[in-house]
Amino acid sequence: MKHTLQLWIRRVLIWRAQHLPMQHFIFVLSILVGLISGLVAVVLKNSTHAIQAWIRSERFEDYYQIYYFAFPLVGILLTVALVRVFKLRAGEGIPSAIEAISRQGGIIPRSRMYTSFLTSAITVGFGGSVGLEGPAVGTGSAIGSNLARWMRLGFKQRILLIACATAGAIASIFGAPVAAIIFTLELFSIDLTLSSLVPLLLASATGALTGLMMSDGSKLFYAEGIEAFDPVNLPYYLLLGVACALVSLYFKRVFALSGRLVMRWDNPWAKALTGGVLLGALIFVMPPLYGEGFGTIQSALKGEDWSILSQNWLGVEAHNLLWSIGLLVGLLLLKVTAASLTVHAGGVGGMFAPTLFMGSILGLIFVRGLEFAGIEGLPVVHFVLIAMAGLMAGVMHAPLTAIFMISEIGGGYPLILPLMMTSALSFFLTRSWDPNSIYTEYLSQRGRLWTQSKDKAVLTLINMEEALERDLETLEPDSSLPECQAALARCHRNLVAILEDGRMVGYITWEDIWRAQREDHSEEITAKDAMKSAPARLQFGDPMELVLTQMEKTGMWYLPVYDQGTWIGLVSKTKLFEAYRKQIQDLSHES
Repeated sequence: MKHTLQLWIRRVLIWRAQHLPMQHFIFVLSILVGLISGLVAVVLKNSTHAIQAWIRSERFEDYYQIYYFAFPLVGILLTVALVRVFKLRAGEGIPSAIEAISRQGGIIPRSRMYTSFLTSAITVGFGGSVGLEGPAVGTGSAIGSNLARWMRLGFKQRILLIACATAGAIASIFGAPVAAIIFTLELFSIDLTLSSLVPLLLASATGALTGLMMSDGSKLFYAEGIEAFDPVNLPYYLLLGVACALVSLYFKRVFALSGRLVMRWDNPWAKALTGGVLLGALIFVMPPLYGEGFGTIQSALKGEDWSILSQNWLGVEAHNLLWSIGLLVGLLLLKVTAASLTVHAGGVGGMFAPTLFMGSILGLIFVRGLEFAGIEGLPVVHFVLIAMAGLMAGVMHAPLTAIFMISEIGGGYPLILPLMMTSALSFFLTRSWDPNSIYTEYLSQRGRLWTQSKDKAVLTLINMEEALERDLETLEPDSSLPECQAALARCHRNLVAILEDGRMVGYITWEDIWRAQREDHSEEITAKDAMKSAPARLQFGDPMELVLTQMEKTGMWYLPVYDQGTWIGLVSKTKLFEAYRKQIQDLSHES
């Protein structure tokens, strides 16, 4: 089977070289990737909804407690069992795609083509409080990456096909092809040129068309009664933008805090049980936390508080405005905890749906709060849609995606001005307080983030090993100058490392020896007297941006590198520049 596939690929490549220019070949591949990622998204969505329909069937309708408490736990345990037994590599798809571009040359393991698909359907189908867009993107990205490898494409083409897969998956799930393209551009910092834009257009349109043709025509949510923007409400929209920024910060902080709470357990089964039980308890208290929550978003758009809060644990009636606001606030605050517990306990899902969910609840809370203050007559659907966009801009740092996605999905084009103002304000405030999005926070801390700065982006692609000098001559600090000269004559490099108790204290070159001899004519000069000291030390695996910063700060051409407390070599600025130049050449390579 493998030999047959290789033979088929070889024939395709030969035919392409003889009959089809590379740019046209990329167009064909982008359509193929858009089709495949669109199919993945549709099948994933239908599979998940089939599991949910089975759970919500008549056989379980009399078991309220089991329905909302046990099934999310069962879903997480099944997911962990699949990962452990079959040794699957699952994870949140969008950060994984970003890391693959930043650190792995756009190469994603073949196993990712199905692991996120299987595990996310179980997680969300059984009630995990996350979305499907992340796993769909992760699956599609892996397909795009491996297709590029099979077709012998370079780094730039691999990134482009990963971006095409992302656009196709998002367009298929949400039916928003324009927003899918913009999300890809904001997420991966793809250069907006004709050679990249056309494949993205083709992939996104193909994905959206696939989702449209293979679905029943229903939307995830829709808005009714949208009227023209009234400038009188502008102060409220600006105030909503500030609220979106504050909730965005809360989202990221609580997501990280809940993760640390569950991650204290080293045993994956203990982690799954702890997180699953806590998640089940939250969903039992607040049933709208069950699953993706698009039904709750639809109720919020209609202003139907009673529909959202009809099954609260406290038995409070939603017609009491103050109690209704209190319960909605509780639902808003607990959603991010439920999403975080789902992911960190071992479940697989994305943050797109929880962000939209919280945005819809925030918009409803905002309108009800103004009503409680005596300000009535505000259009609920306007504020719910705009809050969803504002929270997307703040949490994901993708304001243009937020504007166009809400406009495409919810039909909010008449609200384009308040959408722009609220999203921009939320993004500006959130970015000022926290420079990283929910997708890039963890990667940024590890120096694995692909940035819009081309110099920094290239540095993320360089491994410490590429700039490391390992097999060095070493001497003690009290070694004599003739011993230093002999060591330099023996080695193939222009320096000798000076070690004391296994720790590098400096290095010495021919230039240092000549300088020491000119300044001091005594015969008692030692390596310690002539060497250059090592004012900074690096750890193996430190990001190369930090390495370069330390070199510039100290003025040193070499810095010592340690691995778990043991000195392993010197990082060389010369080798760093060589690796940088090679990456630039690879990035410029089109074939």
